[in-house]
Amino acid sequence: MKMGKTKELYTELQDELINQSNLVENGEISFLDALIYMEEERRYLEDSLAIIKEFKADNLDDISNEASEFKDGYRGYKFEIRSGGRMFNFKHIPEWQTYDSGKKDCEARYKAMLDAKLKGSTFANVTEDGEELPLPKITYRKSSLIIKKQK
Repeated sequence: MKMGKTKELYTELQDELINQSNLVENGEISFLDALIYMEEERRYLEDSLAIIKEFKADNLDDISNEASEFKDGYRGYKFEIRSGGRMFNFKHIPEWQTYDSGKKDCEARYKAMLDAKLKGSTFANVTEDGEELPLPKITYRKSSLIIKKQK
């Protein structure tokens, strides 16, 4: 197993990624050129990670059996196999569907009230009885930038 050469390759890649960033900071290349380069490298790395994940998933039983022979570890590594956590899916239950649909309707009404309020409608969240309904709070996710190679 030649792990040293692989580590050298990844170190070289990391150095090149840092170099791209430095070239931008020094005004030698544009942000876009650096990002294009980095995104292409990211895609290669993601492909590599996918291969590793697939290997682990496809061979979990064999890996587990082999690891069980080495209770104290193997070549400096400990192996633990954990069962996947329980997940519940309620979508097929009619009662749950009713509640889920009701929740979605409620959210839509309150979003509409908030939109109207933001557009200047003073009484958008006031009922016929004069009760002022609370409005949903707004939070924002981080901005993201998608880069796709043109065909």
